[in-house]
Amino acid sequence: MRRLFVIAMAGLLAACAQQPKVQLYSGAPLPQNQVLTVVVPGELEIRSINGQPYSAANASFGLDDKELLLQPGAYQVQAFYKNGFDINGGMSHEVVRGRTAIFDIEGKAGELWRLEFKRPANLAEAQKFEEDFPAWAVNTRTGERKDAEAGNRNVSAFSVLMGSSEVAAQATSVAPLGATAATAPQAVALTPAPAQAAALPHNDATLTTLQQMWNLLTPESRSAFLKWAQQ
Repeated sequence: MRRLFVIAMAGLLAACAQQPKVQLYSGAPLPQNQVLTVVVPGELEIRSINGQPYSAANASFGLDDKELLLQPGAYQVQAFYKNGFDINGGMSHEVVRGRTAIFDIEGKAGELWRLEFKRPANLAEAQKFEEDFPAWAVNTRTGERKDAEAGNRNVSAFSVLMGSSEVAAQATSVAPLGATAATAPQAVALTPAPAQAAALPHNDATLTTLQQMWNLLTPESRSAFLKWAQQ
């Protein structure tokens, strides 16, 4: 009986140790050697893949790494650092959202790429990511490394305002860049790129909403927003 218990616990621990997998291609699951795997550290949040937002890629797994399972091909992944830090011995905490990094990946079937970044040792180092976020993608099979390009400053505080009805229509699968209509997923509702999204109407309700959000900001957040708005 004890032996069975030990075997069961060992199996449970092994299952818990596995990285969460998120399938981002259409159809039935494929063997690992037929898909491109991209490992995303738990501290990174995906903003978009190939220019489109994918909420499924950010399924909540705490700080566990997650594996994005994709069709082989080329992808542009935009992600940013997001992590919380305790302040004053845990009396309060601060969530740091870094600048977006743009990762360009071109992977073959069976390859495993990993998104990486310079790990901060403390809150002060993490806060520097708001201006400069050094990150890269690594092919774990060949050792090839591609430095990420700097993206925009993180303005996720306003994503709720801009999301509107498009949030529910986000795609749950993604085709490689340059995929033909014949090979691309057929029943995927794509969200317009941010530049094409409908703008908020100019009316009293919009003004009131913005004023309420402004009143909720700390002086530091207001200063950071004004710097961003002047760019």
